[in-house]
Amino acid sequence: MDLMEDTTTVERMLLDQARRTRTPANGSIELLPLCNMNCDMCYVRLSREEMEQKGRMRTADEWLEIGRQMQKSGVLFLLLTGGEPLLFPEFKKVYLGLRKMGMILTVNTNGTLIDEEWAAFFGAYRPRRINITLYGTEEETYRDLCHYPGGFEKTIRAIRLLREHGVDVKVGGSLTKENAKDLDKILDMEEELQVPVRIDTYMMPAERERSAPFDMQARLNPEDAARARVHALKREMGPELFPQYVRQSIEQAEREQTEPGAPRPVTCMAGRCSFTINWQGEMRPCVIMTEPAVSVFEVGFEKAWQYIVEETDKIFLNSRCSVCRLRHLCRTCAAAALLEEGSYGSVPEYLCRYAEESLRLLKMEQEEMEDGED
Repeated sequence: MDLMEDTTTVERMLLDQARRTRTPANGSIELLPLCNMNCDMCYVRLSREEMEQKGRMRTADEWLEIGRQMQKSGVLFLLLTGGEPLLFPEFKKVYLGLRKMGMILTVNTNGTLIDEEWAAFFGAYRPRRINITLYGTEEETYRDLCHYPGGFEKTIRAIRLLREHGVDVKVGGSLTKENAKDLDKILDMEEELQVPVRIDTYMMPAERERSAPFDMQARLNPEDAARARVHALKREMGPELFPQYVRQSIEQAEREQTEPGAPRPVTCMAGRCSFTINWQGEMRPCVIMTEPAVSVFEVGFEKAWQYIVEETDKIFLNSRCSVCRLRHLCRTCAAAALLEEGSYGSVPEYLCRYAEESLRLLKMEQEEMEDGED
């Protein structure tokens, strides 16, 4: 999982250098698993009872000590997330302490807790960005999907308050069966709120649903997810860029594969220059992967990072995926393979169907463009 989407040129250069030297420049801390929402598709949230059965929340002082160790190891970009991170009792102490260390901070939140006081705080101590997830454009969606009545109005108010205080905001949308009808309305929010909006149509299976067939899961079926993705790309790219994307994608899919199939190593930033630490203090390559894992509170940050680097080098994708002609249209990665099928070396059926449908839809778009030219 890319924790640094939409990086600037300078940021990308810094991360590329960190990847080459295996420096942990980019990471995230999951402060707690609690959330005021209870979304059907969530793979993170725990109730307080479930959390207490697994352990306790760490204190601000404990996180700041890890922060000092991260600073010495070269961490520059840090994402604070949850659950809902603003529920963390000492959030401001952790945030300000990490910021004072020179960390460039981003915050993931559902936005519903942000009032004038929170907006003023972030305005005074600005993060790199605040990412807010928009789950729909109607109160009914927040009630039925997130089990949080009134969430839509609170989220929109939060975005506007943050913008009034000069805080950079990005809106993300997670598409499910419940809110798929809102896709265009969510995309329309970009102009209405004057913030970038990006829709993620592929969702990894929630823990509670992983053994259920696709038709019984909250997320979209793979074909519907692909259709939504192509539609969203068409709107995001516009009439000039989208036709180029269509042609290039089809050409790449039709190229003859000459390389022999071989297991493919992890190619994203996970375990290369990026990490995540969950609420219990377990460091992992990314927020989705459950293993390898090691406690930073037991062995210290530097030793934990070296372990993650070494173990990530042992992870390989299936050789079929490495030479698949639809690889560029597929969303598979080590984390997706693990969550979809149970092992890093498996071939996720969901994503195979997602990629195949994406190609079919792009070919239809190409035919329509050619007919229009005639």
